[in-house]
Amino acid sequence: MKTISKLFILILFVTSCESYTEDINTDPNEFTTAPPELIIGQAQLGWMQLATSNSARYAGIFMNHFTGEDRQYVTVNQYSTTAADYDDTWEDAYVRGIEQAKLTKDLAIESGNLQLAGIAQICEAAIFGEMAALFGDIPFSQANKISEFPTPEYDSQASVLAGIQTILDQAISNVGDLSASTYAGNRLSSAATWAEIAHSLKARYYLIAKDYPNALISARNGIDTPEKSLITQHTTALNSENLYYQFMVDERDGYLGATDSHLKNLLDGTVARTIATPGDAERFDFYFTAYSDGTGHAPNVTNDGVFAETAPMNIISYEEVKLIEAEAANRTGDAGDVTAFNEVRAFLATEYGSSFPATTSASGSNTLLMEIVEEKYITLIGELQPFHDIRRTGNMLNVPPKTGATIPQRFIYPQIEVDTNPNVPSPLPTLFDPTPIN
Repeated sequence: MKTISKLFILILFVTSCESYTEDINTDPNEFTTAPPELIIGQAQLGWMQLATSNSARYAGIFMNHFTGEDRQYVTVNQYSTTAADYDDTWEDAYVRGIEQAKLTKDLAIESGNLQLAGIAQICEAAIFGEMAALFGDIPFSQANKISEFPTPEYDSQASVLAGIQTILDQAISNVGDLSASTYAGNRLSSAATWAEIAHSLKARYYLIAKDYPNALISARNGIDTPEKSLITQHTTALNSENLYYQFMVDERDGYLGATDSHLKNLLDGTVARTIATPGDAERFDFYFTAYSDGTGHAPNVTNDGVFAETAPMNIISYEEVKLIEAEAANRTGDAGDVTAFNEVRAFLATEYGSSFPATTSASGSNTLLMEIVEEKYITLIGELQPFHDIRRTGNMLNVPPKTGATIPQRFIYPQIEVDTNPNVPSPLPTLFDPTPIN
């Protein structure tokens, strides 16, 4: 991986993301004096960037939530990306996220602050988990140890997903019953404890690994009310807006649309849903806006839209955890699948002030499983998780590809890694080669 100094990255974050950090009285050029209480903010920003920025937009196009409609995004819509297109994702994860999380953890342990170390471990595990889900085999055990392993070996996808479970278990022990508002700054918000966040992430990555019994156990120890969702916070200040809004309004107007996307078609009735949902009319208006010339639709960035300037984004939500519980229960013969699914439907009815009827499908049935996976595909707009679900389930929803016969099965390894790390997998997998667990 690229050898980039920790000092440079700290300076980069402090100067470019000031509006997300609080009470910064430390000279960023004095790296050795930077407290872990400051650096955790940079790790969290790296996590937020990976979860809600370019990677999420690419995944959204690949899985037909959105449509690439102008310039470079037309090629993304045609599934014609290059290795260089993934450079930023790799750096967001390893340099701006994992490196800062590991540094926070080490400094926090040195100072005896095990709770902060646990929060850093949660951030580290989540980023590693997303990278393994997206790329497959990745550097893990030797990652971010530049002096010792300048060209780290790649660990198997399965071993990474197992390894992050260990990190999350350690984190749960370290954070105790600490509120997730602690060390969240003005970046993140949740009424949960950090332990509940960690259990929720364990459920997510057990699901991705297809370990459904453990996914069910972890989900039931995780986020259990809407107020406990871990969400990003945004303002109208420069560099602190919703990242979809920043891209669509401030940076690349017209690139990202939703014209004839499968998600749009499900919500407006062009394609029938597995479970009839009258409330989708209200949800459609929240998600999308029509072009003034009537030629198509775009994700909604108006003040009342899903990607409004100050709209929060989910890092991990009540809806996701409940739907993980429902799917894992369904797949393991646990009768709680119906209850968990209907709890999400009831929440959506309240959220949209409309009708989201409870399921009438039988517990354990494939029809109910389809309803659960479909609801997750629709509810988690703009997030990475439905992309993981499509690949994990063999596209059981039959989401149509943008082109050809297959939805992309992974992100491809970035050019910066291909050029500098001889341990990158060979032959290089293509966009359509499934990751090992899939």
